[in-house]
Amino acid sequence: MDTNKKYLRLFFDLDNTLTRSRTKITPEMKQLLGSLPFDIIVISGASVDQLKYQVDGLSCYTLGQNGNHAVHGDLELWRDPLTPEEIREIEEHIASLPKLPEIPDIDDLIENRGSQISYSIYGHHAPVAVKEKVDPDQALRVGLLAQHPLISDTIDVKIAGTTCLDYFKKGRNKGYNVTRLTEYMGWNLDTCLYFGDALFPGGNDETVIGVIDTESVRDPDDTYKKLELLK
Repeated sequence: MDTNKKYLRLFFDLDNTLTRSRTKITPEMKQLLGSLPFDIIVISGASVDQLKYQVDGLSCYTLGQNGNHAVHGDLELWRDPLTPEEIREIEEHIASLPKLPEIPDIDDLIENRGSQISYSIYGHHAPVAVKEKVDPDQALRVGLLAQHPLISDTIDVKIAGTTCLDYFKKGRNKGYNVTRLTEYMGWNLDTCLYFGDALFPGGNDETVIGVIDTESVRDPDDTYKKLELLK
């Protein structure tokens, strides 16, 4: 992050960047974001409805499902649903992955969000504090994909959130959709900065590297501290 650069738009991942998994942003984070003189864009693997719940009324562009469903206010900018064939391919790959020995609810692992399918290795609605201990360094998910790679002409998979693997149309990743929004809005890429916790190889933020400036963060507290430098 170049504190001497004049940024006009701030892009954020959601879980583990602005807030904990599936929880609302804190009042302090909401107040800080609302006080900053920038356009705020949140791009997440979550659905737009879930994303809106978590940002808790914050005025921002909401790009759900890694940006494959984009909404600003009441205006839908685009939505790119998966085809039945793509869904079938994703479900077959998920079925090939070995399961953890102890899972709270076997029916809570797969969410078809329309433009993306998210697979949680432990459970989407499991207690957050427990989920954060399941795969804190992503080693389990890296190992799963190394041992059971997805070989596909139509689908990509990325490590995301606390326990998830995100499946979406090939190439329609966060980097693609950040570019798409900037072109749609006529924004200069040099005025944009992205914050994310998964900028590592294989993470769902990695594809933003080289598109706009990026800033790696450990967690929401780290994001908050770095945002204060931009006030």
